[in-house]
Amino acid sequence: MKIEKLLLILFWSIPIYLSAQAIEVGKKDSIYSSILSETRHFKIVLPSNYENYTKIKYPVIYVLDGDFLIQSTSGMIEYMSKTGQIPEMIQVYISNTNRTKDFTPSHTTTNYEGDNDPSLEKSGGGKDFLKFLNSELIDYINQKYRTNSYNLLIGRSFAGLIGGFDYLQDNKELKSYLLIDPSFWWDEQITVRLSKNVEYQTIENKRIYISCSDNFEFSNFIEKMRNSQIAFLEQVRNTHIDSSKIKLEIFEHNTHGTVTIPSMFNGLSFLFEDYFLKGMKYRNANEILAHFKQFSKDYGAEFTPLEGMINWLASIQNKKDQIGALKLYELNAHNYPESINALELLANQYEMLNEIDKAVEKYKEILKIDGDHKKAIEKVTELKH
Repeated sequence: MKIEKLLLILFWSIPIYLSAQAIEVGKKDSIYSSILSETRHFKIVLPSNYENYTKIKYPVIYVLDGDFLIQSTSGMIEYMSKTGQIPEMIQVYISNTNRTKDFTPSHTTTNYEGDNDPSLEKSGGGKDFLKFLNSELIDYINQKYRTNSYNLLIGRSFAGLIGGFDYLQDNKELKSYLLIDPSFWWDEQITVRLSKNVEYQTIENKRIYISCSDNFEFSNFIEKMRNSQIAFLEQVRNTHIDSSKIKLEIFEHNTHGTVTIPSMFNGLSFLFEDYFLKGMKYRNANEILAHFKQFSKDYGAEFTPLEGMINWLASIQNKKDQIGALKLYELNAHNYPESINALELLANQYEMLNEIDKAVEKYKEILKIDGDHKKAIEKVTELKH
């Protein structure tokens, strides 16, 4: 009987133990904001090879409601970047203090049903929050990490509202916005009213993706939400902005609560639609090189293609164009000079093309990184004779 009781205790304690072992995502950090007069906390998720390759600069994605979204969003970004759909990014997940205050651009206590709501009493602090984000936080991240000056914002619901408000402002810090079912109904559609007067020059270099949930069967509120989102889109389009830089997508089978995940994937795919080179395995080396060069030019920042993706493309090129493959291996060695793998593949290619002196030079560069690298030692000796 005692044994049975002991086993029962152990059985019920297992879920408690496992939950205590939850994986912690991101590195905690904080800064004191003189604008908000408070310490703001956030978490940083760096690209997996950030510490290994010190030459690479990265775009930064700022995620509002950070504590809520960090696990799902960081996993999606990791997967999409590793498969070449989007660039690798530094991720900043901002914790909330007073969500309603930070994410509303004006003060009102009228909720979406038109009723007076005392919980909205502290609303209207969004402009100060954006000052904190655009100056203090972005400046801190730029100083502490290797950034390429391309910044994105993800916000859902109220956080999407303040994101849409920032999109209409004349600032240069944020370049892309992923707004998930944004609450543009707020304060008699104040953001929509502002969009009527936005000038083309203010938004011409920005990209924006807006998702809408479609749950008419669950709520009468959806019509007010949807109409405000469509009105915002139409006003922005009236500026004659490039249609490739703006998209509104309706998710007919998702509610306000479930639309986040599909919006994340589709939104990131749209905002970086030109990053992925369609049919890249069938392109020649010059087309591949030109593609990534043009992408950086179009986005106004330096984007470095993933090392593994370029190596894969080079291996395909090698079967039909060894010189083309060489160009891709040279690109990787230039971008990732601390990568033994990139240097070794380039050295192998030089040797294959009988450019022995260049091959020896690359093997020597490997030895500067790893003096005991067996193959490099052997090759330097072998090729010199």
